[in-house]
Amino acid sequence: MTRDLLDRALGSDEPPLGLDFEAIEAQGARSVRRRARLALAGTAAVVVGAALGAVAVLQHPQASPASSGQITYAKPNDREIAYCYHTADITSDAPGQHVGAGINGNSPNGRGDIAAVIEDICATAWRDDYYEWHSPTVPPLVACVLTSEAVEAQAGAVAVFPGDERTCAAMGLPVADLNR
Repeated sequence: MTRDLLDRALGSDEPPLGLDFEAIEAQGARSVRRRARLALAGTAAVVVGAALGAVAVLQHPQASPASSGQITYAKPNDREIAYCYHTADITSDAPGQHVGAGINGNSPNGRGDIAAVIEDICATAWRDDYYEWHSPTVPPLVACVLTSEAVEAQAGAVAVFPGDERTCAAMGLPVADLNR
């Protein structure tokens, strides 16, 4: 009896091996079809994602900065808050770099259309040195529409910077189209 167990353990009494090659080939073919379907679905998902991204950019041009330095124009999404900037830098969080402004008005939240008058407010602030920017004269000013890149400021709002339309383009911002 011990010899019999030893022979089985060592393999002298191996069971006959039978393989179903047709079943193996069928399983491989199913696997190939499944991978092909997954590749097709993945390609379709990439195409749909790219199309949705293109639609989003076309619907919201101000969210797509003019990174090439090209001058673009956009209407602000938020007309109830605006900013005066000391320098043409939306990434600085230095004290006094930018100052927010708003006016009382008749909108549902009690604010008014500051975007319409922010250039005059900033020019007065520069002239009267409200923010201690110490400029002997009021520099040329330009109104741009902020993107989400702006530090501690509302994307879609108007910001006034020293400079001209090229200043907005250099920061990747559209020039504010303030005509209603």
